[in-house]
Amino acid sequence: MGPDPKTPNHRYKSWEHCYRYFSGDPRSDEEKALLHLDSYLASWGMKRGSTRLLWKDYEVHKNVVNIVTNRRYLSIHGITLEDSMRMIDLIFQLKYIIFRIYKRILSDKDSYNPSDTLVTKVLLGTIGCFPAYDRFFREGLKDKGLPWATLSKNNFRKLIDFCQNHQDEFESVRKEISHNAGFEYPFMKIVDMYFWQIGYEAFEAERREKRGEAKV
Repeated sequence: MGPDPKTPNHRYKSWEHCYRYFSGDPRSDEEKALLHLDSYLASWGMKRGSTRLLWKDYEVHKNVVNIVTNRRYLSIHGITLEDSMRMIDLIFQLKYIIFRIYKRILSDKDSYNPSDTLVTKVLLGTIGCFPAYDRFFREGLKDKGLPWATLSKNNFRKLIDFCQNHQDEFESVRKEISHNAGFEYPFMKIVDMYFWQIGYEAFEAERREKRGEAKV
């Protein structure tokens, strides 16, 4: 485990810095927008040794920043849970565009496909319309009996249905965290945090169990 998330300058804050910048006027200073996105992605594990972003500088995100700041997608910035279901086609349209941008830039004479993890982390950090489908988030979905192996519109609808059935609890947490942070957290960030924590705790429990078996 790393330092407590409440400690100053914790890496978790990089999401806040990125999202708050893109909630303002990111087109006023493209370089700052690029640096915020690159720093956030790096601190969230997207520039590890096995990733292709490791070999790119921050300007690799130019076309992505241009598209997520396009007026066409203002309506899904920090989107509510209710609107997420209604505007799911627009959300997935943007997801696919970002996928194609990175595929073109990061491919190197092969059929490389950017991961859902990368694309959804970009969406969470800039627009806040999607949770980040990383390892622990998927484990959290699996723990709650939700589709986790593939990301599709139908599976995303099932996630939204789950959240609607527990909307009061999610909203209560969102308001508390927003109050403490000093700005409005988007609903999907709370969803991301919830399932990530469940997945992480399940991973830790399994690891402790294996250690116990090893001692026997």
